[in-house]
Amino acid sequence: MRNILLYLLVGLLPPLLFVACAVEAAEDVDEAMAAVPAKAETGDEIPLVTLHTAATGRLPLRRQATGKLRARREVLIKSQTGGLLLHAPIEGTYYKKGDLLLATDPRPLALARDRAVAAKEEAAFRQRDLLLRMSINLPPGDSVSITELARENILIQSGLPAAEVALAEAEFQLSLARLKAPFSGRAADVKVQAGQQLNAGEEVCTLIDPNSLEAEFSLLEQELAGTQVQGKVFVSPAAHPELRLPATLDILNPRVDDGGLLRARARLRDYGNTRLYPGMNVTVTLETKAPSAVLLPKSAVVLRSGRTLVFTYDAASEWAKWQYVTVGYENDELVAVTEGVEPGQRVIVSGGLTLDHDSAVRV
Repeated sequence: MRNILLYLLVGLLPPLLFVACAVEAAEDVDEAMAAVPAKAETGDEIPLVTLHTAATGRLPLRRQATGKLRARREVLIKSQTGGLLLHAPIEGTYYKKGDLLLATDPRPLALARDRAVAAKEEAAFRQRDLLLRMSINLPPGDSVSITELARENILIQSGLPAAEVALAEAEFQLSLARLKAPFSGRAADVKVQAGQQLNAGEEVCTLIDPNSLEAEFSLLEQELAGTQVQGKVFVSPAAHPELRLPATLDILNPRVDDGGLLRARARLRDYGNTRLYPGMNVTVTLETKAPSAVLLPKSAVVLRSGRTLVFTYDAASEWAKWQYVTVGYENDELVAVTEGVEPGQRVIVSGGLTLDHDSAVRV
């Protein structure tokens, strides 16, 4: 019996020793695993941030406005005289300066001119006749005795000055029968045609100079302070949005309308063979630069309780410092800070949304 018990103890001893070692090893592993999360959890409490070194510069500004193309040289042509229309402008045709736009029947005006010529000749005959009669009443060979005052009286009595004015007026009216282009351009909105009876002052067409195109648009009065005439201006037609045609901002209406807008015009400098027409919708882009200031990425700016601030990084303590700032200008990527940050300071640009003053951070 004692031999049997001894045999059992000897057989069970190795498994018991193995189990005890396994339990002790498992406890060591549990302690190690418990220690690792504690460190990771402590590390996760410190936010990870990205820094940016503040620097001084001039912020590029870009403003866009919608507008329409118009021709700076655009004239409404009206008939200067009435009559049968013999020649009418053709819509879309390009006319050079001095080319014939329209012509009315000149015969009635030519007859009026001929009557004025005949009236002048009659007045000249009366003047000569009066001078001759006066010279007959003088002693023989004494025609010098006719005074200058007498000659002026004879001239007026003959009606010659009035006849000369009437002739000049008749010739001017005859010249109006042929209307020429005052400048080179295309005829648009033609409202008459050859063969119709035209009245004096009737609208004929609109003459447009295609080389004088400009974009007309509006600016907010708040934007006027940041708009510089020497800045770059580009015009993009709605029909060709990929184009950026250079322009020059040269007219600003000094009057602000009831909506707080100022009317502005930008003349196109060079648009090559691009087909552009007055009335086309365009987008006007104004590019300029703000005054010198500290430039920061937009992501560095945080809004807290209605105030603008940034977090700077203190390398000695590895803490984030809360600083209020004043933003003067901004674009899609950067802000120009006029107060609150000095050049060379390291500013947190990511990971700062949940920070507080003197928060520990990891760079």
